[in-house]
Order: sequence, then structure tokens, then C-alpha cells
Amino acid sequence: MRYGKITQTAWQRSVRKQLHTRGPELLFGPTPWEACSGLAAEGAGDKGFLWTEAHAYGRSGRTGFYAVLQAAGELAARGARICSVSVRVLLRPDAEEEELRELTAGIEDACAGLGICVSTFQGEVTPAAAQNTVFVTGAGTIRSEAETRETRESSHPGADPAACGRRDDGSGQEILLCGYAGLEGTLRVLGEAEEELKTRFVPAFLARTEALKDELVTPDQLLAAQYQGGRITAVRQIGSGGVLAALWELAEILHTGLEADLRAVALKQETVEICEFFRLNPYQMTSAGSFLIVTEDAEIVLNVLEKAGARAGRLGVTKAQNARVITSGEETRYLDRPAPDELVRWTAERTGIRE
Repeated sequence: MRYGKITQTAWQRSVRKQLHTRGPELLFGPTPWEACSGLAAEGAGDKGFLWTEAHAYGRSGRTGFYAVLQAAGELAARGARICSVSVRVLLRPDAEEEELRELTAGIEDACAGLGICVSTFQGEVTPAAAQNTVFVTGAGTIRSEAETRETRESSHPGADPAACGRRDDGSGQEILLCGYAGLEGTLRVLGEAEEELKTRFVPAFLARTEALKDELVTPDQLLAAQYQGGRITAVRQIGSGGVLAALWELAEILHTGLEADLRAVALKQETVEICEFFRLNPYQMTSAGSFLIVTEDAEIVLNVLEKAGARAGRLGVTKAQNARVITSGEETRYLDRPAPDELVRWTAERTGIRE
């Protein structure tokens, strides 16, 4: 099998057909794209309890930071605020204790920024780990529909439902990009290959790149849009496979086509230059901390995100037909099925591990 997430075809053929047990208390079931699990919470009104799992690997001490970031983002995309994380660390056989200390510091840094705590922390040294790997389970609660609706209506009492332009087939909604494509992947490449990058870039450039971690979208910024930003149909964190994979997955979830302008994909110049140095495609690189938002009220959502301090812009629209079209100036092409993530491919090449 190829590197990266299990393909949609393999998931349908070898996973879905083996899963037969269902639980009535589940808020939603497994799909190739669903990262969260949820249970209805009895005695807590309409609220539900959600959790998700995320992982990151590498030799950088910041590895755990990005695992926590990814988990918090997945919950926020579902409208839940993360409360705590459970951590398991798998260390390479040749790992030093100092690496464990640095990984833990990165996890604590992420948790402190989110205002959450680590509920459990376990680790082991294992021959199964070619890279230090941090697994995070994040837990949170989701607001009730009534609470969310009340917040939105109080924020925008004059919103006109007839003004959205949405049709029954789900088309006519706008797709927004919140954050920057490839930014998480860029920061992780910097953490893994800083010495190599020093041969090409001056220290000021690398310091400026490291500071871009402050441009990653926080859960609170995203939740502000969901609670106060008008009608939102779907939110997708840009994970493995980058923004192009996220667009494909979004179309699959919504059962619609789409048209997106590649020129509207926000990229930091540091991402462009580091990707050029290592010959990586930033549009196919993991971007946790960045999100796609499908909404009927784009202007309201954009205003709320701007006030919350998050960068966002229009990327495209959903379409009634199944075609998934990517434009770039006069060039038009159809979106391909998700390719393996560029960070995964880059790591595999550097470690000499082949498919």
C-alpha cells in the first residue's frame, strides 16, 4: 500500500465491509473522512461528548505540539472545544531521554496555549518506531444546537434566510480558506531539517519562519465563526494530503461538485521557498491549523474571523454537478483523488524507507 492515509477505495473495500456493529448512542458513524467520535450525553441537555485521535512523528522536540494542535483542530471543526488530552509516546530504540523531555515540553506548550491539561501520559521505547511518534486523544464537549442557534441569532438578528442563495441541491455556497496552506508542514520541515536550511537561508529568515506558528488558526478563532458566524454547512481541517485532498474530501462529504481558484490559496512566502528548496508541493502538504469552511453567509463568517484575528478568504463555490474543477488563471483542470502527503513522502525519502 502507498504512504499516507488509506485511500477511499481501500477503506470502502477493506474497512467498511468488515464493520457491522452499530451503537444507537453514537452521534455519527465511521467514514473515510471522519476524524471524531461522539456520544450523546444523557442528562446534559442536547450536548454531546466528542473525542478524536491525532499523531505526529519526527526527531524535533516540537512533534508533540503538532499532534495536540491537530486533535484540537479536529474537535473545533466539529464545533467542540477541547478539554484535555491523553498522550502516548513511542520512542525509537536509540532515542535519548532528552528527546522525551523535549517532546513533553512541546506537548505542554500546546496545552498551555489552549488552556487544557494532559490527563494521562504514557511512553515506551519500541522497535516498531522508526521515528519518535506522539499519539494524542483529545476530548471535548459540543454545544447544543439550541445554544449555537441562540448565539448566532443574538449576534446577527437581522440575517435574512432568503438572502443566502443556497439551492436545494447544496450548490451555491461559498468555500472559504481559513489560515495558510502548507504552514504546519513548513514548520515541521523546519524542525526536522534546520541545519540543512541554514545552508540556503539566513538566520533571520528561519527565525521569521519559526514565528509563523502564531499564524496557525486556534480552536477559539474557528469556534467564534461557528457560534457567531452565520450559517456554516461544513468545516474541514486541512490535514494529510493538503488543501487539494481537503477539497476532495469536502466534496465527498457534501455530495456536491465544486470550483476552486488555486490563485486564491493563501501561502506564506516562507512556505514557498522552503518547499522549493526540498521540491515539495505546498498544496499537497499537511496543514493542520488551517481549515476549509462551507457557508451560506460568507461575509458574516469572514468578518467574525477577522475580528478573532484569523486570516480567511474566499476560495471557491459548491456546484450541483459532480465535477470538481480547479482553475488557475486561464488554466482549468479537474481535481484528482488525494495524493500521498508531501511531508510523509519527504520523511520516507530521508529515512530511506520505501513503499
